[in-house]
Amino acid sequence: MNRFLTPLTLLLLVAIASADAADRAPDQQPAAASPLGRFLLTAAEGIYIVEPDLSCSWSHTFPPPVKQTLTQYDDLIGDAWMLPSGHVLFAANRYVREIDRDHRTIWEYRVEGTAEVKTCVPLPNGRVAVLHSGKQAILELEAGTGKVLHRISLPAQGTDHTRYNLMRATPEGNYLVALRTENRFVEVTRDGAILHRFKVLSLPVVATRQPDGSTLCSARVEVTRFDAAGTKVWSFTRTDAAADFPLIIAAGTVVLPDQRIVVVNADWHYKEPHQNRVQLFAVDADKKVSWTLPASAFTGWKKSGMDPKTGLTEHRCMMIQLMK
Repeated sequence: MNRFLTPLTLLLLVAIASADAADRAPDQQPAAASPLGRFLLTAAEGIYIVEPDLSCSWSHTFPPPVKQTLTQYDDLIGDAWMLPSGHVLFAANRYVREIDRDHRTIWEYRVEGTAEVKTCVPLPNGRVAVLHSGKQAILELEAGTGKVLHRISLPAQGTDHTRYNLMRATPEGNYLVALRTENRFVEVTRDGAILHRFKVLSLPVVATRQPDGSTLCSARVEVTRFDAAGTKVWSFTRTDAAADFPLIIAAGTVVLPDQRIVVVNADWHYKEPHQNRVQLFAVDADKKVSWTLPASAFTGWKKSGMDPKTGLTEHRCMMIQLMK
């Protein structure tokens, strides 16, 4: 500190700095300490290993699509997993692929025609489950070859693009599937029986089974929890979030050890500047938001896309996975 500065000058400098921070755009505010530790971030254009200080130590990316053709949208990523081997398994619109940290393809399963396969689940038995929109089925693949070992028929309304969203397995070996056009999730057994249906208001994204038997569901305008009997017992909606930030699309979720829920706020097709200033947030059972990750945390390492209609930058985050 300059020893010639007077106390009054120091007070003026502090006031100016405070005013500058207050006037800074909402999405330029610095990120608070992350409760996530190390995590895998999945976004439409790439996959990133994010360190506790919110720096990126590894990434696998593709250029953002510039026009809507099958070829341009082949690499639009919807789902990804860090495997115990250190490899990364991910699903894009047109294929499921396993890669090593040097970005070499280990194996892949690719669909044909207009079909999509935008979600994947590594299973305890070593298989990989995918949702094939054209076949309207859950397919269990042999990892390493992509050979179909088991098929579960799951007819659904919609087109190849709008029929499904993401899928997750339950501890019992069932599947929780987002039926996008039908605005609901279903729990399906390996025999094809539907055990439960979970209705949401709009655009179901992903559902996960929790240790207490409840099911946590994310969708366009809400995160909801259904108890083991299928009754809605909790929700966090756009209205609940409005005082802090706009909830655009609730995507991936992670439940922390203290039971706070971290939610990915996917910013597809948002309408006004700074609406996407919060990319992730943590919320508790009382609907109190205790942490947010601003879009500015991605500066210097994350690619992004531009919505051709609005000209606004979209980060298009989808999922997170906690890592050791």
